[in-house]
Amino acid sequence: MPLESGYYRTVDSRIDELDIQLLDLLQSDARMPFVKLADALGVSDTTVRTRVDRLVRLLGVKFVVDFDPAALGLLYLYLAARVQGATMAKAIERLAQMPEIVSVGRTTGGYDLICEIICRDNDDLTRVLDAVRAIPGIVHMDTFNVLRVEKEDWRFSGFAAGRGTRRRSK
Repeated sequence: MPLESGYYRTVDSRIDELDIQLLDLLQSDARMPFVKLADALGVSDTTVRTRVDRLVRLLGVKFVVDFDPAALGLLYLYLAARVQGATMAKAIERLAQMPEIVSVGRTTGGYDLICEIICRDNDDLTRVLDAVRAIPGIVHMDTFNVLRVEKEDWRFSGFAAGRGTRRRSK
């Protein structure tokens, strides 16, 4: 039976309550030393190290640096695309190869794919959009320029119901 933590349930029986608590702490501060995590969880730092390594393998946990593209003068936008025919896998592969496209996701609704794009300037964006238009199977696309990120929180609230979220400062 899946473990329940708040309203979050795991579908993988190898994930237990300690893993959920560890993920919650890491989402609060991914740079927290293993010794400090161990103290907070009441386990050894070796246990934390082993658990983190296992979560990286099982869940694809990543430790990344996030920043506001606008603070560096970059353009940040979403591109939504419709793909026609049996070309979805090839379209995804081509989009994923473009360095300006930082994520590609399959969607429900009126579009098949949504991509996050970061470009240096409008000339760079024009080049990227022309390259996307040239991908076989992409029959329609819309772009959504992000003027300002009002909230960005990668912390899944199901891990710690009732905790606050961080806001990116403007």
